[in-house]
Amino acid sequence: MRQLKRSVVAVLSTAVLGAAGLAATAVPANAAQNPAGSTSATRALTELNFQYASRSYQSPNPQSPSMGMVYPGRRYVYCYTMGPSVTYMGKTSSTWFLIDDDSGNKHVWVNKVYLDPDSWNVPVPKC
Repeated sequence: MRQLKRSVVAVLSTAVLGAAGLAATAVPANAAQNPAGSTSATRALTELNFQYASRSYQSPNPQSPSMGMVYPGRRYVYCYTMGPSVTYMGKTSSTWFLIDDDSGNKHVWVNKVYLDPDSWNVPVPKC
């Protein structure tokens, strides 16, 4: 009976938090093979708004092979790392996000300069 009560409380809590919009992060479906070498199943994704279209890259470097595209809109990123600076539309950044791009490529990199200004200060975990 006690286990049943715990299950009911857990389900109701999840429903209430989700309805209130408090569930702000998601866990990747392939958490066992998490990017950046982590085996933690609890790594959360962070939602950011990209203002400009950008190429995605195989590594956090614009000299690495281009893999696909990230188009404007809200996207989930896994984490960030530092790399070579990129300048675009008067902004410069050496921060790179690990992301799944709009071309179907998993775990590719895109620079922070393509973000909407409102997403520049959103905390993202380091890879």
